[in-house]
Amino acid sequence: MKLRHVVFAALFPLTALTPSALAASAFGDANDAGQTIRAQRDSDPQRRLVIGGECASCDFSGSNLAGAHLYRGDFANADFSGAQLLGARFANMRLDGANFADASMREVRLSNVTMSGVILTDANMTDMRAHQVMMQGADARNVRMNGASLVQVSLQGSSLRDADFSAATIRSGDMRAADLSDARLANVVMQHIIMHHANLRDAAMEGAFLDHVDLTGANLTGANLTGARFRAVNLTGVDLSRVQGLTQQLLEQACGDGSTRLPDALGVALSACEAAVAGTGPVDERAFIAEAEARRLAQLEAAQEAFASALASVQSRAMASGGLEREAMESAREALREAARAQAELARARAHTGWQFEMRRSEVGEPMQFWLDDAQRPSAPPIPPSPPARAERSDRR
Repeated sequence: MKLRHVVFAALFPLTALTPSALAASAFGDANDAGQTIRAQRDSDPQRRLVIGGECASCDFSGSNLAGAHLYRGDFANADFSGAQLLGARFANMRLDGANFADASMREVRLSNVTMSGVILTDANMTDMRAHQVMMQGADARNVRMNGASLVQVSLQGSSLRDADFSAATIRSGDMRAADLSDARLANVVMQHIIMHHANLRDAAMEGAFLDHVDLTGANLTGANLTGARFRAVNLTGVDLSRVQGLTQQLLEQACGDGSTRLPDALGVALSACEAAVAGTGPVDERAFIAEAEARRLAQLEAAQEAFASALASVQSRAMASGGLEREAMESAREALREAARAQAELARARAHTGWQFEMRRSEVGEPMQFWLDDAQRPSAPPIPPSPPARAERSDRR
């Protein structure tokens, strides 16, 4: 198998990927590249390493890719088992069928990624951030996602038995027919989730908050809901007779139908679910990925336009005055502040694409770069004039 169109780049010297490895990766056989990578597995983490392109079925097992950026590529069926991926970023790429078993993935970032059929058994994904990720049919038994944030994700039909979602946040997701039996869901926040026929048997859900969650036909036998909170939860067809921690106050925020079974001791009648719980429809993969990409590009273009406008103003004023006067200096500083604000807004949007606002000398020109550098320096206090030198007496003997 040949590697096609693979790009490795780094901002610091590489130690684990030698020049021969890069040459093999870009132009040679995948097996040759894999052997070179494997020979260097125990080297330092690849900070600022960027990998992109076509790398289907590549072997990264056991590799140290902490902090690496993997961007825009087809890595379907790639092997990352046992790899060190602390803080790594995956954006706009395909990882269907990839193997991340036993991988260390703390604080990993996933954005616009398809991972159908991915293997995540025993992976450590603590504090992970996932935005618009498709993980249908994933094998994620005993995965650790405690403290994770998942927004617009699909885990439909995934095996999450014994998974740890403690204190995680899951918003706008599709978890139909997912197996969460014996999962740890203490203090989890789940908002706008469809969970038709999900298996939550013996799940630990103490302190969980379920907001607009559709549990139609789900299995909650033996689940522990002590201290949990509901808001607009659909319990149609659910057997709650053997659920722990149920209270009348909890069920006041839920609805059901004649097939919903409640413990006899409660003596509570659920209100009827007149319509599907709002905001819990199945996730449309193509629609939400396209929408996110359009939104990201619009934000990027707006930030670039604002910064370019500020720079143009600085340049025109400086040229007109023949130098950088106080007013132009303030405009330069404002341009820098605008750039910082734009970057902060993009970060809050959680696109996780790895884009950073960056001023390059080749883009703004030498004079403009000098002025901007000068504008960032603190104003120096005025230098007092030197006292006049004492004249030498000509008649000194």
